[in-house]
This record gives sequence, structure tokens and C-alpha cells, in this order.
Amino acid sequence: MAASMTDKRDLLILYGSQTGYAEDTARRISRQAWRRHFTAQVLAMDQIDIAAFFATTSPVIFVCSTTGQGDEPDNMRRFWRLLLRKSIPHDALDAMAFAVFGLGDSSYQKFNFPAKRLCRRLAQLGAAPMIERGDGDDQHYLGVDGALDPWLDKLWGVLLDRFPLPAPIVPEDVPPDAAVGVELADSAGLALDVDTSAPVAPESHKATLVAAERISAADHFQDVRHFRFELEDHSTAPIWNPGDCATLRPSNLQCDVDEFLDLVGWTAKADALLQITPKQELLPSWLPTQTTLRWLCTHYFDITAVPRRSFFEMLFYFSQHDEEREKLHDFSSSSGQDDLHAYCMRPRRTIVETLSDFPHSRIPLAYMFDILPAIAERSFSISSACAATPATVDLTVAIVHYKTLIRKPRVGLCTKWLMQMPLGQNVGLRFTKGTMKLPTDPTTPIIMVGPGTGIAAFMAFIQQRRKDNANANYLFFGCRSESKDFYYRRLLEEWVAEDTLRLFCAFSRDQIAKLYVQDRIRQNAELMWSLIDKQKAAVYVSGNANRMPDDVRHAFIDVVAANAGVSSTEAEEYVKSMVKAGRYQEECWY
Repeated sequence: MAASMTDKRDLLILYGSQTGYAEDTARRISRQAWRRHFTAQVLAMDQIDIAAFFATTSPVIFVCSTTGQGDEPDNMRRFWRLLLRKSIPHDALDAMAFAVFGLGDSSYQKFNFPAKRLCRRLAQLGAAPMIERGDGDDQHYLGVDGALDPWLDKLWGVLLDRFPLPAPIVPEDVPPDAAVGVELADSAGLALDVDTSAPVAPESHKATLVAAERISAADHFQDVRHFRFELEDHSTAPIWNPGDCATLRPSNLQCDVDEFLDLVGWTAKADALLQITPKQELLPSWLPTQTTLRWLCTHYFDITAVPRRSFFEMLFYFSQHDEEREKLHDFSSSSGQDDLHAYCMRPRRTIVETLSDFPHSRIPLAYMFDILPAIAERSFSISSACAATPATVDLTVAIVHYKTLIRKPRVGLCTKWLMQMPLGQNVGLRFTKGTMKLPTDPTTPIIMVGPGTGIAAFMAFIQQRRKDNANANYLFFGCRSESKDFYYRRLLEEWVAEDTLRLFCAFSRDQIAKLYVQDRIRQNAELMWSLIDKQKAAVYVSGNANRMPDDVRHAFIDVVAANAGVSSTEAEEYVKSMVKAGRYQEECWY
């Protein structure tokens, strides 16, 4: 790390982010760098030119989240594929010093795998780590900040040894420069010619909502719906595979937009023309350079999100009230994260509700891109097979609707948007690779375990297998009640009748003793053992990640132990070998 005093004080901060947390963390690091008189460039990993990356001599800080079952985020995948090229010389990054911080959840088996793999690959190419990898953990009582704050303290210590401060650190009460230039036209100049429609990213495909049906009983506590979208031109759309996902970017409802605009005092200028100019960051290609506040608050800013630590950190600079400033400072400090969790995270308090509690703290137009988070895309397993219905895309969606300590019900942005979407509305769909893949040989039996909405991807699996004349399909489906939430019952029973499917159902609340999919697996232990041992069947598990995946895996371990006559430890190793061979795949979520 030795260097001369003439080294340029440049940093490159690259992030891979699926839901926005890694991006938010990267921008926080950038603000800390600015206070230490570094010039930091913040980019998604897929935004950087790979040749420019290999030519970089500035220190590089990577912030990397985890998606799926230990997979790289979407905006990191192209960069990661390029980094894995065998043609890259082993000393290609000899001039690079780097640091990696991962964001994950230690309750997952592949905790922070993308960050670990990235760290290992950079070292293989000759790059030198400045400090040990940091592992942010959602399970920590302070969340990822429990590891991030001490990791950053070490990082700045190392960097300031190499790049001594040319001036004192900028005080914490001085706001950083705005990342995006925002200029408001004359208030009388309404933006009459601005396109008010929802954006469609270049990589998305236009589709129309043609069907929306509730598939859980009307009196059931869980509202689950089936949505069907028709592609505008499926001949140019990519062929998606069973197990792949459709990604949508939702918009805010007009009632929420009006409430927000009124709360922050922007209603009078909501339809005036804005000029947007990137400064420190690249903005999405689909974001117009001329638009209105109303458009931004409808289609770009997530105004109903639960605010993160950075929200309070930035709002602090613009508060005009001593008590509010003190509380905002507390929420943005390391020592105040318990209070922030109790105030914000536990009750899922939204940005609108938070701003109501801080009436003397308002967002300046110039800093709205720094304070308000962007709407994140939402991904859903596709419930239809391209081979069967190439012009339509089916989704199975559980409506996010719950109550917390705050009496007002919480409703997810995307599901609220879908719930109120009229038939005939156009949307943009982007196809992304899923983590589960069918066997290449259609004669291979498959065992699917999909309780609840975990059945979504398996609907596509079975449709594809029917097209391939593959009838060795075994599905374990679980729900609360046969009469309330037996999703796709008619279609499943049709497939059973035509001998395409063998169906094992577990209705947990229809009898005194609760019955789950893992119980059905144990009840059919001999059949399961025959399929996985003699016929080399592939096992797929999809659904809620709370307890179900572990319970199902233990059921298969019991199947192996009982039928192979081996110990539980040996049976567990057998199942692990199936995982390594790709014969046991999980796709689960919280």
C-alpha cells in the first residue's frame, strides 16, 4: 500500500444491488469519502467499462449484496461473467488495491457468497486486499451496520495512511454536494409536452394485462392472485426457461403521490418543468432529462418505502428545528440504530409517515435524488412455460398486506399497484434467469416441493414437461385448507387425470394434527428413495424461507437414512452430494 504523496485521491466504488441496499451503502461510503477529500465515482458493476476497470490504478471498493440462493445481483452479473474469463492474465490486476463488503443474511446457507467469490477472484488476478472482507448480516441486531461501521473505520484508517489528509475532515454538519443537478423552470411554465406515461427500460418488453383473478377464497386471510400478461410482440421477446422470473418496476398510486406532494409543499410546482443533469452518478437511461415532480414521484421515487439510515442522515442537514435535528442525528448514528429500528423498521413506517413526524424537516429539490430512494424492480417466478404459451406470461402473486404496531395497514407498493391495475394496461416486463433449472434429459424424474406460492415456478415446470412428453413429475403442494388456498386445483387435477402428474397435498389446518409437505415426503419415503437413488431424480424446493426449506431437507435426509440403512450424518452427506450435483435445488424467500 505504500505510495507517494502525489497519488491522486480518487476512489472507485462499485456496487451490485438487487433491492437498493448495496447501492445505498455505496453512496454512504461516497459521502464519507467526500468528507475525507477523496473524489469518488459510484457505479453499478455492470455500468463500468471492463477495459477501464482493468486500467484502474485507484483503490476500488466493492459493495455486493446477495440475491436468490447465493447469487449475484442483476446489475453485477455481466461484470462477474467478464471477470471469470479464462483468457484474463493471472497478473491483470497487480496494480489494484481493493476492499469488499458483502450484504447478506446468515440464515441462508450461501451467506454472502457473491462477495466471497468476488474477493477470491480479485486476489487470483493479482489485486491486493486493503483490509479483510466485511460481511454485513441482516441477522445482526443492528442489521448490516453492525459490521459496516467498524469495517469502514478500518478502511479509512488504511486509506488515510496512504493518502494523508490535505485538510481537516469536513464536519458532519456540512451537507455534501448534491449528486444530481435539478433545476426548476419558471413556475408558470407548465410541462405540457412532457410524456406522463410510465417508463419502459430498453431491455424490457411491452406487455398488456389481459387477466387478473383471485385464486384464494374471498374469505381467506391471504389474497393470492393470478395475473396474465400478453406480450406485444412475442416473436422478438427472449425465450424464457421454466424457473425464470419476470421483473416489473411498479409506480406509485396517484392518491399517494398527491399526499406526498402536499406534505412536502411541492403541489404548486408539481407540473412545472424540471431539468435533470447527472453530476456524481449515472442515472438510468430511461429516466428523462426533462420531466416534472409529479412524474418523478409517480414513476421514479419510492415515496412509500421504509426510510433507511441514509434518509435521516441527509434530512438532518435541512431540518430547521433543534429537537428534530437531534432525533435525526440520533437515527443516523451508529449508537442510534436500536432507536431507528424501533421507530422505523419494526412498524414499517413509511417516508410519508416519517415526514409527518418531522414537520420542520423538508426535502430541498436540489437534494431529492440524494434523500429519496428509487423504486426497485420486483421479480416474480413465471408460472407459464414459453414452450406452451409463448405469447403470454403468467404470474402468481401474494398480495403484501399486513398490520404492525401502527394501526394503518401496510400494503406492498408492487402488489398495491397490481391490485388496482385495469385490464388493458401496458407494462414493461424484463426476463431474468432463475436459480432452478430442469434436467437436460426429459426422462429424468423430478420431485417438486412447493407449498403456497412456491408452486408458481412448478406450474411452468409441468407445462414444459407436458410439451416434452415427460410424465415422471411428482409435486408436493401444501396450504392451510383445501377449500381456501388450494391454488390451481382444477388444472393440477386435470394433469393428474391425464397421468402427467402425481400430486401429494398437505392441508395443514384441515385436521386436528397439523400436516405439512415434509410429513407427506416421509409418508412416501420408499417411493422417494426409489426415485432419487435408482432413477436419479432431481428435487426442487420453492417457497417461504422461514422454516420450510430446512424441514424439507431433513425429511429427505430421513428418507435416505431409513431406506439406505445409513446414519443421519451419512444421509446428510448424501443430500449434500445431490446439492453439489445440481440434483437438489432450492429457491426460497422471506
